[in-house]
Amino acid sequence: MRLLLILSVSACASGCVSGSRVVLVDPSQTIIRIGPDVRGRVYTKNKDGAWELSRNKVHLPEGWYSGQITP
Repeated sequence: MRLLLILSVSACASGCVSGSRVVLVDPSQTIIRIGPDVRGRVYTKNKDGAWELSRNKVHLPEGWYSGQITP
């Protein structure tokens, strides 16, 4: 039983350290500023005016601003 507990804790701890990091942004803040080494998929408007998700991850330059707009 102890061995199972130790292995479970070890698996959780190693998964948290080696996995990707997630940052939660406070939705009450309307504007945030991009930090260093940010990569991800982004939406762009196509010719029809619809939002389309990029296939590949892109590098977002440090210092750019990101915010929510009302539809």
